[in-house]
Amino acid sequence: MIRKDKIKEEFKELASNIGIDAIGVVKARIFDDYGKILKKRGHVSLAEPDGEKRINPFKIMPQAKSIIVCLFSYNVKINEKSNISSYAYGTDYHIVVKKKLERLSEILTDNGFSAQCYTDTGALSDRYLAFNAGLGFYGKNGMLINHKLGSRFFIGHIITDCMLDADKPVDNYMCMGCGKCIDACPSEAIKDGFLFDEKLCASYITQKKGELSDREQDIIKKSGYIWGCDICQNVCPYNSNPLKTSIEEFKENLIYNLDIDENMSNREFKRLYGDRAFSWRGKNILVRNADLLK
Repeated sequence: MIRKDKIKEEFKELASNIGIDAIGVVKARIFDDYGKILKKRGHVSLAEPDGEKRINPFKIMPQAKSIIVCLFSYNVKINEKSNISSYAYGTDYHIVVKKKLERLSEILTDNGFSAQCYTDTGALSDRYLAFNAGLGFYGKNGMLINHKLGSRFFIGHIITDCMLDADKPVDNYMCMGCGKCIDACPSEAIKDGFLFDEKLCASYITQKKGELSDREQDIIKKSGYIWGCDICQNVCPYNSNPLKTSIEEFKENLIYNLDIDENMSNREFKRLYGDRAFSWRGKNILVRNADLLK
């Protein structure tokens, strides 16, 4: 059994060996400040419906003491003619990141602590946790930006009952203020003053179920994407030359353009694309979006 003050060192050593690009720690607490942000923003259908769970890690693990936050770059060469977001080029990050977080969690469980892993699947906001763990600052587009990685990274976190030294947030006034993301956004979802309307975001709309309004259809047409949207990231100066990913699953067997036959069975769709991040909404959403780009 290793000493508590050495556990964080163990994390960082293992992290560097398995493709985790940055790691930080947040003290478990009720995030009242984030609750105020949520009230101002309003509920978005893709998020956890229980507002209390979104700010209170003790609803998830009553004995929680620390939250370990990790960044995983997915940055590869961007195909500007792609009709899907670059985060979906490779293997589904939920699969890849979960395995790596579980390996990191073994350090805790082997030493008698509890650990629960999440990546875009938990009630807490990964992005907000990463900011508080000192892993980046917010851009005008609402993305978290890391000096070495830009904004093309996935975030995962581990809630544990192990008390670890917490890291401090970085200065959140590092965005260059160039306004390129504001000018480039096809839906005017990004406003000056760090205001972002998620419901107007093309990425959100491409994942939305049901009938789309005329305005939403027009946003997809302007974006050119049938899944996600990279436009604000593509123009961000911090993404001009970030570190490339070292994770093989994000570098191999990449899909840049989806051309799905609407007559394809759901079983065939799952067989071909079940390990891809865009598959969770099913075939029909993608076909609907693709039809708008014809």
